[in-house]
Amino acid sequence: MELRWSTYEVRGITVLALTGRLCASTVLLLEPEVAWLLTRERKALVIDVAEVEACDSAGLAMLDACDRAATLAGIDLRLASPSRSVREALRGRGLLSRLRVFGTVEGATRADAVDLLPAI
Repeated sequence: MELRWSTYEVRGITVLALTGRLCASTVLLLEPEVAWLLTRERKALVIDVAEVEACDSAGLAMLDACDRAATLAGIDLRLASPSRSVREALRGRGLLSRLRVFGTVEGATRADAVDLLPAI
């Protein structure tokens, strides 16, 4: 399976919902969409990874780069609903402690500290 995505708004927050594999063969397709989203005036961007079935080092590097670009643009990047395998990949790369990762899209759109996943 490749990678598909859609965007929608929740409480004025844009959610980018990903489905499929976030890997070397798909990140180049997604990067222009994320770059475009980061050029728009917004306070936050949520990337919903609930339907991401695999995330390799290229996918992790892209998420890291997105967070850095969002920070430079003054946008709060939030990840939502990672599967266990994606969570472990984030942890293994040291990103779980640096990125804001929430258990649900709802929690991410509200920036609800209760829904923020622990970095350990």
